[in-house]
Amino acid sequence: RWLSSGPRCGIAEITIPSLQPGSSIMPGKINPVIPESVLMVAAQVMGNDATIAVGGMAGNFELNVM
Repeated sequence: RWLSSGPRCGIAEITIPSLQPGSSIMPGKINPVIPESVLMVAAQVMGNDATIAVGGMAGNFELNVM
């Protein structure tokens, strides 16, 4: 989000297409929906990984558990 924050006040190294317009109060604002969606998916993947790891630690009936 910081790398594409704008030509006037940010680094502007990454150009993200404008998919969702801003509010009527700030007409030139473009909401960063793609980075936010990627962050939500990454958080879900990390949560699923933690769930599987905790479930694997409690595998008492598996044959390969020491």
